Amino acid sequence: MNAAELLVGGRPEAIALVDNDREIDYADLRALCRRSAGAWLALGVRPGERVVIALPDGIDWAIAFIGLMWAGGQPIIVNPRTSAEQFHGLIDDSGAATLLLEDAVAATHGAGAIALSNWQRRLAACQHMPEPFSAEPDWPAFMLYSSGTTGRPKGVVHAHRAICEAHVFARNLLGADATDRFYSTSKLFFAYPLANALFAGLRLGATVILDFAWPEPGRVAEIVARHRPTLFFSVPTLLRRLLEAGVSLGPLRASVSAGEACPPALAQAWMAHTGAELINGYGTTETLCLMLYRTPSMGAACATPLTRVTEEASTDCGNETLRLWFDHPAVALGYSRTVTHDSARFGAFGFSPGDLFRKADDAEGWLFAGRTDQLVKVFGRWVDILAVEDVLQQVLKGHLGELCVVPRRGKDDSEPVCLHLFIVPAASGDTAELSRDATHAIEALPPYQRPREIHLVAAFPRTDTGKLKRAELASQVS
Repeated sequence: MNAAELLVGGRPEAIALVDNDREIDYADLRALCRRSAGAWLALGVRPGERVVIALPDGIDWAIAFIGLMWAGGQPIIVNPRTSAEQFHGLIDDSGAATLLLEDAVAATHGAGAIALSNWQRRLAACQHMPEPFSAEPDWPAFMLYSSGTTGRPKGVVHAHRAICEAHVFARNLLGADATDRFYSTSKLFFAYPLANALFAGLRLGATVILDFAWPEPGRVAEIVARHRPTLFFSVPTLLRRLLEAGVSLGPLRASVSAGEACPPALAQAWMAHTGAELINGYGTTETLCLMLYRTPSMGAACATPLTRVTEEASTDCGNETLRLWFDHPAVALGYSRTVTHDSARFGAFGFSPGDLFRKADDAEGWLFAGRTDQLVKVFGRWVDILAVEDVLQQVLKGHLGELCVVPRRGKDDSEPVCLHLFIVPAASGDTAELSRDATHAIEALPPYQRPREIHLVAAFPRTDTGKLKRAELASQVS
């Protein structure tokens, strides 16, 4: 088998990819990916070799990625906005010998770096269109890097089998088929859109909308108006910004939120604004696909199709919390290096992330309890800081852009954990009034849940995939 073949099997005349003002059908996509494989082989890339692809999303990205897998190489997907220092670290970690980069970036990397314009010329001139490399299901197909919320990003190696069933979530839970148009605001170096928009859409023979630009509300509105997606994938932070901007999203059939927890109030507001059901998904870079899902009408999150869940009692945060193990065809082969600093791990039952869950009291399934650093003991009581955030968000939603609660641990075990509230004020808000209302909201909480200090900041630090860096905020507290 070769996973690349699975991504180009739609009806030849059907539109496969839309890229701003360009579009290509499945016949052209297949031909271009075969030519891409020939170009990679002509460059000396051999089966099993790793190649960094750090380009903006678009048709060029997809052809380079799929063609490299067709040839038996392993694409390493990297955010083109990655800093030079981190970029060199990822190259050293992955062992990549070849890099496909934007022209200006390629000029700074010397030998082994291929500029996009050079690649486009090679692709156009290539006449060799090889048959797909024959790979076993567990042959490494591509690599992603984790977001780095818990430290140094980890290389996550995915197998060809991961793409085989990447469309099942969309097909079974969203009712997706070849007539749909998939659009994700998140970028393809992030596992969530890679699997659930690009892979799923192409596996179904549907149309996938790609955009090179960074997702701002105005840009999202422009893409939606021009290309009319039916299935919309995003993250809670951007969903909130789109609602605040009053962006019209047209006739969506369904929306998916993932990447971080989506507050119930935000999900309800989104559904009221769009008229489309919002599914809140949970997955990780290591699982590639979403492992759990929940709609506003469900009492708890349930396993997605093909996912087998094994429970393990947590020793981190009391007897009520659980670690979950996920077994699914898309679970990765492992990391690019030995990882000992993280609670996430691979094992006989699949993969277990560094997240905690609780059994729902009145429904089948699980409730997300946060990472081990989001469930903390304050004055002898366990505090779910995501739940505290949700309460404060409801009280202060008219005054702010975002908020988060950050635990600040003492220098040693004798000093108690203190909570701190960080707020990004609304652009036109009265900060004095916001501080006063936030103080009143905190006083209404149980004593052990009350943040000790309020910090107004211009913006929150985030990873390349948009996840909040709580540890960086905590370091700002003296």
